[in-house]
Amino acid sequence: MPSSRLMRGTALAATLVFGLGAAGCGSSKSKSNKTSTSTPAITKAAFLKQGNAICKRGNQQIAKAANTLFPRTGPKPSKARMTKFATSTVVPSLQSQINQIKALGTPAGDQTKVNAIVSSAQSALDKGKKDPALLTSNGSSPFKKTNQLSRSYGLKTCAAG
Repeated sequence: MPSSRLMRGTALAATLVFGLGAAGCGSSKSKSNKTSTSTPAITKAAFLKQGNAICKRGNQQIAKAANTLFPRTGPKPSKARMTKFATSTVVPSLQSQINQIKALGTPAGDQTKVNAIVSSAQSALDKGKKDPALLTSNGSSPFKKTNQLSRSYGLKTCAAG
């Protein structure tokens, strides 16, 4: 049960990350990861492939940590443990994903769509930073809008949840 809550939060976070990403994993490949406005835009196909891969890695990292900290056969975790997990694992992972995606650049002609995804994701994550329970509960997700925007753009892995 806790892992389903965490996976949901992870998927939401992943959506956020994809839209906003700018820092981190995969930045060693600098061919198309520059954010400078003079850098040629990334193709949509490359953006989707790389963005979905970023979300997949982030989701897997969060799920692995959740499964380690909250075994399915163990007792229900306390609110304090869930909050600590959200603040020490989920939030940093999602922010990293957002940063990495942002670092990909924006496909030509899609600036408005990508900016909407990124803005929505960062706003949702900021809400989760203020109230970590939003990231680990089965309640209303702050990433609902982000997931819809991401899914319609093609970031399906980032919008899973």
